[in-house]
Amino acid sequence: MYYFKRYFLIIIITVLFLLNLMPTPYFLIIPGQAINLSKNITVENGEKDAKGQFLLTSTAIIKANLLLYIYGFFDPNIDLKNKDDEILSNMKQKDYIDIMEKLMQESQMISQVVAIRKAGYSTEISGRGILINGILDNSPAKNKLLPGDVIIKIDEQPVYILEEFSEIIRSYNLSQIVKITFLRDNSTYSTLIPLIELPGTDDETEGIGIGIYADTKDLQCRFPLKIEIDLEKIKGPSAGLMIALEMLNQLTENDLSSGLLIAGTGNLSMDGRITEVDGIKQKIISAKKHKADVFLVPQKNYPEALKFSHGIRIIPVDDFDDAIMKLIKL
Repeated sequence: MYYFKRYFLIIIITVLFLLNLMPTPYFLIIPGQAINLSKNITVENGEKDAKGQFLLTSTAIIKANLLLYIYGFFDPNIDLKNKDDEILSNMKQKDYIDIMEKLMQESQMISQVVAIRKAGYSTEISGRGILINGILDNSPAKNKLLPGDVIIKIDEQPVYILEEFSEIIRSYNLSQIVKITFLRDNSTYSTLIPLIELPGTDDETEGIGIGIYADTKDLQCRFPLKIEIDLEKIKGPSAGLMIALEMLNQLTENDLSSGLLIAGTGNLSMDGRITEVDGIKQKIISAKKHKADVFLVPQKNYPEALKFSHGIRIIPVDDFDDAIMKLIKL
């Protein structure tokens, strides 16, 4: 019996070791952090006297070996995504992370602009065009545009920052052909590109575009107040809404949190619009673990969020003003 138990244990350890070595084409989407933003954001002349908290929620993406795949298959809090169906499959993971870091930096800047303007201050924003970081495999821009190119016009409209580019694209229709003027090696070129549906990471489309990964070249903002943000480990743009709410709360007399734990997520645009995000289930799970009372969610994510609403109040929001008004009514 002793030898049987011993060999059985060796077999189990060997199997687990081999499972850990075997790769799969999958990623695990797991609940990430829930961060009390008052500890990570400080606004000059602001007050951290709120009785409640604004919580940033996030997800984590982990490459799955066979052992993690089996674990993720049975854990209801985890989603398995085939990398062949994901944006991640179109570039190296390091490049993807680099882009997510840049998007987070730009998101923080946009949040500062929106919050400070809402508090009654003025800001100055500038950029030098749209820097292309990568191109989707199915993009009609492939072989026309290259990473490193800088888009300076759509048709005859100059674009200086990514928000202007996105706003103009949203005014067009699917399959419409646009003239893209860009810089390459200090020379100016133009090309015609039809608009396509852009893939999301939840088997849905996230809008139309030309199929590129991009950010603003040399984005700069001048603020009348000093703002310190310490969120180096957070990637991507989906924290924009919560960052802006925390900054505004420090700059206003009334407590927008109403003494509650307010969690949430949402991409924030310069004009205040809040657009859909990925990983809603995992973010709500993270919020629940931290005893959040409310979860703010983009309107387009609301139907999905309701599936996981047990034990937490889900509030859909269209834009920054809508979020403020619904918080005031709590």
